[in-house]
Amino acid sequence: MNVNSSIIIFLSFIELSRALMNNPYRGPSTLLTKFLQEQHVPSAPPDGVIIVNHEMELVHIIALDELKQTMRVLVYVVQEWNDPSLSWDPQNFANLTHTWLPINTVWIPDIIVFNMLEHSELLKAVRTPVKIEYTGRVTFTYPAIYAVMCELKIKDFPFDDQSCTLRVASWGYDQEKILMNASNKAHLEHYLCNEEWALRNVGITNATYQHEGLVVSEVEYEISVRRKPLFYMITLVLPSYIICILSVAGLFAHFSTKNERQERFTLGVTAILTMAVLSLVVAEKVPHSSEEVPLMVVYFHFNIITVTMATVFTSTVMRVHWKGLQRRGAPPPWILRALYIKEHEESHKDDDEGIEEDVEGDLPSTSCGVPKLNPNRNQGLRRKLRHSIIKSEQWHSISRRLDYLLTFIFILLITGPTLYMFYKNHERMEDGHGGLVRACQF
Repeated sequence: MNVNSSIIIFLSFIELSRALMNNPYRGPSTLLTKFLQEQHVPSAPPDGVIIVNHEMELVHIIALDELKQTMRVLVYVVQEWNDPSLSWDPQNFANLTHTWLPINTVWIPDIIVFNMLEHSELLKAVRTPVKIEYTGRVTFTYPAIYAVMCELKIKDFPFDDQSCTLRVASWGYDQEKILMNASNKAHLEHYLCNEEWALRNVGITNATYQHEGLVVSEVEYEISVRRKPLFYMITLVLPSYIICILSVAGLFAHFSTKNERQERFTLGVTAILTMAVLSLVVAEKVPHSSEEVPLMVVYFHFNIITVTMATVFTSTVMRVHWKGLQRRGAPPPWILRALYIKEHEESHKDDDEGIEEDVEGDLPSTSCGVPKLNPNRNQGLRRKLRHSIIKSEQWHSISRRLDYLLTFIFILLITGPTLYMFYKNHERMEDGHGGLVRACQF
């Protein structure tokens, strides 16, 4: 009996082990997953109109390429819709109200960004689950990087505001099957600031568009940004201003030698070439458009024209200075009156006495019986020499006054636009981030 009982117990144990191996333990979550997979067909959309609630949270503006006219953004996307084939009674599954299913086992609407150029799926190597609620509510979330086309306005560069739109819609279904719906409030809890661009606004609009005779429902996310111009002010505007001021000061500095024509023209040409190089730097930054000219390019071209005019006027001042050295002709009275220079100076009496002494010293001696020169002739010589010196000093006075006047005028011409540029920059700094994002996370 003992042997038989042992054999029976052993056989019963083997049968029980086989039963457990064929029927492993299944908890409520496992049973619910099997139930949903049996009643749901991933290739078949739900019946009727599907309302897809779409939310796109902007996380970071990666870059805005002016030449390619594209914007790259990092976003978090949330899509929600109802699928009756994914509903259940919680009482039949230990009061489970939600679960997660693999993405390849659930029907997902074909929602894309219509105007994207590139799309990077950050969770491509990860099996992203889809959250399912007992009511049939499906929630699908994922991060993505989109590069979208933008029409950039460069007229006010570097004080420009830009807007780029992400158009989200179904690729294969019209609005009779999929109706897009989005909240009017932008979510920016995880937004990270961009170093060059300040976020002004994220506008959300529910719209429709025509495609091959079908009306398609879409959601438009318009991202408005404002450029931070301080970098361009420090690296381009300020050096340009300093170069122009030094050039003007050098062009109209008081003459110390007679052979400064070449050096002064070289200084002006060097400043003009520097402005041209800075203008090319800006031109390589913005789109090559024939419709609009960037404000900073206009600023550089204005400086080029101003320095060119200063260089041309330098030759005029040189001519006036040369006339004073050569003592050729008297200056026109209207120039003397315009520059507030006296036509007859009274302050040359001392010079006249010196001239008289020099003339008398140069006269022939009478100790050897040579007769003296005619006193009237000596007086005429002194008068002629005095008149020549007065004309020379008048030409020199004209050249000096022209130097001061032209220096003031050209410095004023260069300073005015520069102050305007810095005023615009100050406005941007006072405005902050445009009124939407006051603080950024890092």
